[in-house]
This record gives sequence, C-alpha cells and structure tokens, in this order.
Amino acid sequence: MDENMDERIKKANKIFLIIIVIILIAVIIGVLTCIIIEKNNNENGLGKEGKNYTSTLDMKEQAPLINMDNKENAKIEQGEKINSSQSLQEEKTVSGLKLTNIKLHTEKGLSYFNATVENTTQEDFEKKAVNLKFKKSNGSVLANVGAVIPTIKAGGKGTINASTTQDIANASDVEIEL
Repeated sequence: MDENMDERIKKANKIFLIIIVIILIAVIIGVLTCIIIEKNNNENGLGKEGKNYTSTLDMKEQAPLINMDNKENAKIEQGEKINSSQSLQEEKTVSGLKLTNIKLHTEKGLSYFNATVENTTQEDFEKKAVNLKFKKSNGSVLANVGAVIPTIKAGGKGTINASTTQDIANASDVEIEL
C-alpha cells in the first residue's frame, strides 16, 4: 500500500509540476505580448496614452488619392498641393479667438490644416474640440474635420492642427464652429 501511495504522490507531483510550467509559459507569453504591443504603439507615435482613433499611420493606409489635377484654389509645389484661396487665408475671429497664419496643404496623401490661435479676451480659453467646416467656392460644404484648440491663456497664443484623408486643399474658405 505504501508503494501505491508513493506512486500516486509522484504522479500528482508531476501533474502539479506540468501545471506550474504551463502557467509560467502563459505568463511569459502575456508579458512578451504586452511588451511588443507597447513597442509598436511607441513606434507608431501612440505612446502610453493608448491608440489614437485616427492616427496618422492609420490615415495614410486608408488615404484616398489626392486629386492633383484639381487646382481650383490650389497650386502644386514640389509634389504638394497648397491652398491659395485668399478667403481661406484671411484672419478669422470666433468667440474672441483670432486665427492667423492659416495654411492648408496636402502631403503624402493627407490634407493638413494649421493656424495660429490668439486669445484676444481677458479670460483663459479652455481646451475645446471644434469642427472645421471647409467650404467650396459656391458656399457648399466640402468637408467637416474635427480638431482641438488647446488651452490658451488670456492674451496668449497657441496653434490648431488637423489632418484628414479627405482632399480639402481646394477649399475656398473655412468656418470654425466651437
């Protein structure tokens, strides 16, 4: 009876050891997976904050072709389509925020909007998501693009940047909706 008991104990110890080894392998695989995912996120510019919903890398992979033949309100320089509309580039004011140095261009299949934002009020402007409504020459809406205006101290300046896969470089004007 002692031999059967010893044999059962040895068998139970082997099963226990196998279970421990399987658990260790699973933990190691989990840790390696987390490291690889974090490394990929850092390489793609996503950082520790997590995945951006519309990262530039994702947008480039989904980007439609920019119509380089459509030169209404645009010119082509060194393979880039650059907006030339005077209306779009004019200073704009909305709720005490003055937008200047407005630029709209395409680069590598994406359209980029950039502007300097000055808070002309006596109160700090708190970070806010806005809608950029790009318009055609006839006044109809070409595209809506989301952007964020950062926190700007009273009398201070900041920048607004947005990008999209849509070909908006031919926009005649832009309207900012807070």
